[in-house]
Amino acid sequence: MAEDPRPYDIGPLTASWIRSLRARNLSANTRRIYARAAGQLRDFLLTYEPDEPGRRTAPTALEGVHGVHREHVEAYIGDLIERTSAGNAHQHFRSLKTFFNWAVDEEEMERSPMRTMKAPTLPEVEVPIIPDDSLKKLLGVCKGKDFVDRRDTAIIMMFLDTGARLSELTERTQAALDLDLMVVHVLGKGNKERPAPFGRATAVAMDRYLRSASKHLGRALETTDPLWFSVKRKEALTIWGVGTMLERRCVEAGIDHVHPHQFRHTFAHLWKVHRGDEDALMRIMGWRSRQMLSRYGASAGEERARAQHRELSPGDRL
Repeated sequence: MAEDPRPYDIGPLTASWIRSLRARNLSANTRRIYARAAGQLRDFLLTYEPDEPGRRTAPTALEGVHGVHREHVEAYIGDLIERTSAGNAHQHFRSLKTFFNWAVDEEEMERSPMRTMKAPTLPEVEVPIIPDDSLKKLLGVCKGKDFVDRRDTAIIMMFLDTGARLSELTERTQAALDLDLMVVHVLGKGNKERPAPFGRATAVAMDRYLRSASKHLGRALETTDPLWFSVKRKEALTIWGVGTMLERRCVEAGIDHVHPHQFRHTFAHLWKVHRGDEDALMRIMGWRSRQMLSRYGASAGEERARAQHRELSPGDRL
C-alpha cells in the first residue's frame, strides 16, 4: 500500500491521552498545560516544512521511516524558543515527553522519538519581587465598596498572604475556605491538597468580599459555588480573568505589570526577611525540595544579605 502523502494528524491520539489524564484525576491546570503542548505540536507537524534541503519532511505516519522523529520534535522546540522563551519550550518539552511515553505504554508506538532528547537549558531568571509602594498603589485603586473592588482586594490580599500559585488559588470552591481557621485549602502540584494560612487583614477582606458576592448573586453562597465570581456572567472567575484583572489594576495604579507568580516570590522574600522558619515556608508553599528555598525571592537576596550584615557585622561588634 502506498504511503499516504498527507501529514499525519496526532490529534485523535492526543485526545485519548488527555482523557487518560482526566481518568488519573490530574488537576485541570495540568491537563490544560499538556493539552496546549500537544495541540501546538499537532499544528506544527501538519504544516511542517524543513528549513534545509535533505532533512525529513512532515511525518505521514505515527512511527516508522515516515513517522514522527526526534528531528521533528527538536524543530518544534527550537521554534518555540525563538518565538516565545526557553522556559515555555522547557514546559512543552516535559509535556510532550509525557505524551510520547504514554503512547509507548499504550503500545501505539514502539519507541518514543524523545527518548534520548535533553530538555532545553533554562537561563537563571530572577523573578522580581513587588515593591511595597507598588503593593500599596495596587490595593489603593481597589478601595471602593462595590463588588468588583471587594473581590479584587480579596484576590490581591490572598495572593500576597498565602504565596499560592495562580491555579491553586483560582480553581477553588467555597468549601476550600475556612475564615475561622484563616486557611484556604489549595490543590498543588501532584494533585496534593494543603492548607494555605492567611492573616487577619486578609480574613477581613475575604469576609467583605463574600458578603458582597452574596448580594451580587442575589442569594446565599453555597459550598459548591466557586471561590471567585465574574461580574457579568456571575460564573467562576478563570485564571485568565484573574490575569486580566491584575493587568487592568496595574494600569490604574500606574505601576509596572505584576504577574501573579510575583506574589509567590514576594511572599517567600518577606518570610525570609523576617527570619521565618524555612521548614514552615516549605510546608506553606508546597515545596518538597530545599532547592526552592534559594530560588524564590532570589532577586532580593542581596538586600536580605545586607540587612543581616548590618545586624551581624563582626566589625561593628568590636
